[in-house]
Amino acid sequence: MTGGGRGWFPLFVNLEGEAVTVLGGGKVALRRVESLLPTGCRLRVVAPQVLPRLMELAAAGALTLEERPYRAGDCAGAFLVLACTDDPAAQEAAMAECRAAGIPCNRADRRGGSDFYFPGIARRGPVVAGVTAGGENHALARRAAQAVRQALEQLTEEDD
Repeated sequence: MTGGGRGWFPLFVNLEGEAVTVLGGGKVALRRVESLLPTGCRLRVVAPQVLPRLMELAAAGALTLEERPYRAGDCAGAFLVLACTDDPAAQEAAMAECRAAGIPCNRADRRGGSDFYFPGIARRGPVVAGVTAGGENHALARRAAQAVRQALEQLTEEDD
């Protein structure tokens, strides 16, 4: 994997109806789940402990929640997997499971080794933008995504 975004190409994928598994129930997992909700994918969260907001989303039917640690086979049938646990062994096992099954996987705890970056999302009406800093500078990516959100707000206000 090369740094600075070299070799990486931004690609938008239709996730409507696709199975997406999120391993982990903390802040990173929640941010990713909330970014994915508007896509219409079938979200499944597997984690021994989850934030209350994830429980609320499960109770509302927005996702399926399994409150337990990762175990082999949890990635089976997924279109994408987001490994967001705080357990390095679980992260490594999930990544290996995905590689063996040909499932793209993003590992939130380590820049290297992921099949894709999970971008900062800016969404306004039909316009969606994804921002990354090559996995190297999350603060910069966050600021850039916020700037894009502000620009999209301006553009859509001008269209009104």
